[in-house]
Amino acid sequence: MNRKAVAYSLSPLLLLFFPLIVQQQKILLNDREIDQKFSSVWKTSEATGKQYSWKARTEVKRDDKVIQVLVEEVSHKSNGLQIRKVISNSEAPLPSTFIIRQIAEDQKSKIVAFMSDLRHFLEKYALEDDSTRHSFFSKASITPPDTRGQLLVSGTNVLTKGDKLKWWIDTRSYTITYATISTTFKGISAEFSATYYLLPGLNYMSQAQITVPSKNMVIKLQFYDFIKR
Repeated sequence: MNRKAVAYSLSPLLLLFFPLIVQQQKILLNDREIDQKFSSVWKTSEATGKQYSWKARTEVKRDDKVIQVLVEEVSHKSNGLQIRKVISNSEAPLPSTFIIRQIAEDQKSKIVAFMSDLRHFLEKYALEDDSTRHSFFSKASITPPDTRGQLLVSGTNVLTKGDKLKWWIDTRSYTITYATISTTFKGISAEFSATYYLLPGLNYMSQAQITVPSKNMVIKLQFYDFIKR
């Protein structure tokens, strides 16, 4: 076989692999490029989210017992401020004895307040501030995309000493598909995990769980019924 024949015999093989090579060139980005793509999509999603209303369900458990289930409708005013309307709020019954009931009410209110504060603290890990997000990407460990096109961005000491933040990002859309957080709040260790879903222009958290092992407490969150106004 002459060289010309060899060239012709190889050309289909090169054509077969060429799309893969081009795809690799597109997805093998550095941390700054990934940050830029992700930030652009994230900002679009933030703006789009204000056009939607949705429902949020919060379940608080301690010692495997549900102590509160709160369902809210969430929307935004024209100025962008969020509105939360309570649809239902069911709480576990308390003991009937007056003194025991007072103690139980005090304990429950403290638990609910703590978990609410913890939730607001964990929301900071969305890294809405540009400088914090850029810092996270610049220091993070970023794995090559897996067979599903997902890359893992993981970093430590993001907001508090010793914390760990992991984002799984889809390289086709540069949206988050899954996230985990290990951190400390008021000296207490907490774990967070969340699954994300994608609508046109909107990357939103569909469900999440917050766990405080030392207190045997769990918050389960669900976000659903997204309706564009």
